[in-house]
Amino acid sequence: MEWCKIIVVDDEYLLRQGIMHMLDWEKYGFTIVGEATNATQTLELIEKVHPHIILCDIVMPNIDGIELSKIIKKRYPNIEIVILSGYDNFDYVKTAFKYGVADYILKPTLTAKQLLDILIPLQKKFGQPVCDVKKEDDAGKQLLKMLEDKTLDKQLISNCFNQSEYTIIGYQQCTTDSVDIGLVNDKVNETFRHYNYIYIGKSQNIHIFIINHKSEARLDINNKWNQLTNNLENIIIAVFLMKIDGINSSSNLLKAYQEIKNLAQYNFYGYENGYISVSLETYKNKERLQFDTKEFMHIATSDPINALEYLEAYLNKLTFQNGLLGNEIKAIVQNVIYNLLNIIFIREDKYEEVNTKKILFFNDISNAITLKEIIKYFNEIKDYIQSLINIGTTSKMMQQILDYINLNYKEQINLQEIANEFHISYSYLSAYFNNNYKESFNDYLNGVRIQKAKEFLVEPSVQISYVSELVGYSSPNYFTKVFKKLTGYTPTTYRRMYMK
Repeated sequence: MEWCKIIVVDDEYLLRQGIMHMLDWEKYGFTIVGEATNATQTLELIEKVHPHIILCDIVMPNIDGIELSKIIKKRYPNIEIVILSGYDNFDYVKTAFKYGVADYILKPTLTAKQLLDILIPLQKKFGQPVCDVKKEDDAGKQLLKMLEDKTLDKQLISNCFNQSEYTIIGYQQCTTDSVDIGLVNDKVNETFRHYNYIYIGKSQNIHIFIINHKSEARLDINNKWNQLTNNLENIIIAVFLMKIDGINSSSNLLKAYQEIKNLAQYNFYGYENGYISVSLETYKNKERLQFDTKEFMHIATSDPINALEYLEAYLNKLTFQNGLLGNEIKAIVQNVIYNLLNIIFIREDKYEEVNTKKILFFNDISNAITLKEIIKYFNEIKDYIQSLINIGTTSKMMQQILDYINLNYKEQINLQEIANEFHISYSYLSAYFNNNYKESFNDYLNGVRIQKAKEFLVEPSVQISYVSELVGYSSPNYFTKVFKKLTGYTPTTYRRMYMK
């Protein structure tokens, strides 16, 4: 389907050029298909290009604009004519309308807005779809918001489109290197200039165009798509191109909009071609392999290295057939590393270095274009975390913690206090006790206290109630309960047995 075609007729070259360059015609659904200086050239041009609208000067040699309009309307009644004149002559106006001229404009006061206000209603008579041009700059934004909100604004769609079928084209930058987006858009504009299309903007780093056309134009759209992929490849523009066609209703437009973003995963997962084209009628999205965050955290609290290997195994299983969207993968990796760095022990002298590493890692992941890049950055941070664990959770460090407990057992110490003292995660320290000593921190602390209590109980001069206080129990009754649980005897019985 072609845009609304216009011929400009004026015997003055500069005036013709002024009109032809007055605005971006194709942006508003028009295309200038020819220019002429007199009636004879005009009639010959009509036979060649079959225009919809003629912008015609009223004063020309031999046959003026009025007479030419009369001839054109008789031979081609469907062509619309807009008369241009340098004179405000009412008689001319009456005569022009008498012969079926659509409108009359004074050239000295002509503006782009005035011209468009006249041409847009004429354009609609030919069934040429176009947005309200006075709001054209907002139309793309409105469509993008509608699609993002997953709402169907039939009035907005009606204002912008009136053909039966849609094709969505999108492109995404393939590398972190700068891409001339203007050049890419120009190539899209050039390729599909004869169709009604709207650039709606960018979502998830994908630039998106919606083309509206008749169903029988699908083959031509595909041919032009092939031209576009070849053109961009020839000028070495590093973008991944996507196309979804077979969109036969406005409701399916919502679905196709979501799927065009899903297609970007083919590039994300290393699809070899620089483009992909599918039909909404046959395209099936694969079931995605979800990441079990709860299982990861369960593993991480006891064995951070094993947790990293768990994430690594997940990333290596992903393909464009089962993988999540790129942004979803990025969020998973960033959240996992963030939580892991909060769990593991980090020495105080490493705080600033770790924070810097973390920020750089998050930036790298955010800017990654492919899964391969994400795995590369993940392996780097994995090695770094491994080094932190190796120097942080050694037996020497844990021995320092145990020494601290042995020195401070009589104080009202708790796990959080020790975690703070050694700059280690509460969760990690708790898990460490459970996995390495097969008991909780409180059980370990009670064991230390009761062992110390046994040493005091062998001294008859030390009262049992005071022994309770010496080993950190404020309640003698609770001390007795714990002592019996761990030894099988009360403190009194234990002393008697020892004295014998």
